[in-house]
Amino acid sequence: MRAAVSASFVDANPDDGDPPQTQNLAVVLGKNPGAEWKIVTGAVAAPKTDPSVPVPGFSAAGHLGVVFFRANGIDQRCTGNAVVSDSGNVVATSGRCVSALPGTVVSKLVFVPGYNGTAPYGVWAATTITADKDWVVGRAVDYDTAFFQVQAPLALRQSGATLSSTVGASGVLFAGQQDDNEYRATGYNTDPGADANKPVSVTSTAEPNPWMNKDYAIEGLEWDARSGVSGSPWVSTDEDPVRDVEVGMTSFAYKQFIHSSFGPQWTSAISNLYQTAAAAK
Repeated sequence: MRAAVSASFVDANPDDGDPPQTQNLAVVLGKNPGAEWKIVTGAVAAPKTDPSVPVPGFSAAGHLGVVFFRANGIDQRCTGNAVVSDSGNVVATSGRCVSALPGTVVSKLVFVPGYNGTAPYGVWAATTITADKDWVVGRAVDYDTAFFQVQAPLALRQSGATLSSTVGASGVLFAGQQDDNEYRATGYNTDPGADANKPVSVTSTAEPNPWMNKDYAIEGLEWDARSGVSGSPWVSTDEDPVRDVEVGMTSFAYKQFIHSSFGPQWTSAISNLYQTAAAAK
């Protein structure tokens, strides 16, 4: 796999707390990353597949992977996770991993499930990217989530294989902010001394973002990783057994809080984004 640096993960401390809010509209980026955007309006068809039920028979480690892309002329990487969809080809990651600079989209976006320094299940290229305008334009961190459709590697395409039929997929749940619940986040830490070819997990109680109102579904976990883990999925560990259902993700850290990372717990707004992504062709 090509060498890549971590996407931007550590944000400056905000000047006055709350992020700017813009109109909540999904931005669907065309099949060629960098194509013109189109604004999606009107109703989006509900998925036929129950999104809260993970694909059975697979390990969660298999459908976690690394997202590679190019932004500002630099090859970069994040963490991504296959999630349930009708197409079987949807990946969830952080918004900053598909729109690294305001008003722009990355290029050469691919997903490598089960990444271990190689691509054991092949390289799955993005075909359609869906992000929220509040992130792409407004950089509102509570919308720092994106989904993208992928196509199978050529060797698998003729058989009709999908991402979820090959490696499985997590369910998704959009329950919003849940303070004091316990979550497990898993991602590829690229800090110095870390093994960037092997995912690591942390389990922590969620705490509110200290710079945001209670209305914003941004939570922090005790995780001192500072690179590579944008897009790391969160699953609740309050249930026994733990269900492979993604409810949010790690997307960023603040300079001031060196032992915490933050991310959006998925709200109904992210549910709308997911449905738009799942319906994209």
